[in-house]
Amino acid sequence: MNRARLGLRWMLVCLACLAVAAFGQSGSGQTATAAKSATPTTAELERNFFAIVREGDALRFLSYVPDDGVNLGHDAKPTPRAMIEDQLTHRTGLYCKLFDSACLPKAAGVQPCSYRELLTQSEKVRTASTATTRNHVRQAILVAEVQNQKCGGAALIDFIFNEHAGGWKLFSIP
Repeated sequence: MNRARLGLRWMLVCLACLAVAAFGQSGSGQTATAAKSATPTTAELERNFFAIVREGDALRFLSYVPDDGVNLGHDAKPTPRAMIEDQLTHRTGLYCKLFDSACLPKAAGVQPCSYRELLTQSEKVRTASTATTRNHVRQAILVAEVQNQKCGGAALIDFIFNEHAGGWKLFSIP
């Protein structure tokens, strides 16, 4: 991703965060206080979820995966929970992308970095979160902007969650 596009994407997320904070609305007509009683705030989700990735806690990560699975990759391929659980258990696929750089396939002779490595070993890490409503579903968007020369420079890590009765559940990992 080129630097200008990365900067624009980061700016849009930050503007969305500011808008949510300024208006104190969840987007669904509920006040932020009413929404908090049912579901953790996006700031709490941001703090807790990125801590799970930093710690490499696959079991706690799995608690955010809904029964119907998650959309993975830039093409948003629906992936069932059982397949995600299998990858986390056998330390393949999504497990590698999230937690273990060593098991990621090399791209053009370069070893890519896991999200965990990007979040714990980068020169710069900035995180942000926002809530929005899309198709009558409350969503939380978490973004981390990282700067890591070993891992190719600037990068964005993002996760999209949907609000469920039991709290936030992952919807998409682009």
